[in-house]
Amino acid sequence: MVPKSISLSQEPKGLIIEWDDGHKGTLSFTLLRQSCPCALCKGEKMPLDPDPLKLPSFPNLPSSAFEAKEMFKVGNYAIGFRWGDGHDTGIYTFEYLRRLSPE
Repeated sequence: MVPKSISLSQEPKGLIIEWDDGHKGTLSFTLLRQSCPCALCKGEKMPLDPDPLKLPSFPNLPSSAFEAKEMFKVGNYAIGFRWGDGHDTGIYTFEYLRRLSPE
């Protein structure tokens, strides 16, 4: 799947994607931030972690963490975001975004 268009929306707050198969949907910033695919957010284990199955615990994120300040292209296969809390390491592939998209 390849997006025909991607745009940020402030009302409703989210990412609007129109796909090449005709599907169009909005992914909320909250869903996108909570679904960040980076190693830190997905719980990559730390070196020498005594319990390799233990996921890291994070304090509650501030509300600014759910504000997309910037969206940027990653090659021809993904996009990334700079969130209000400064986080910017998640690479959201088009395939991953399509799986997140409501049908």
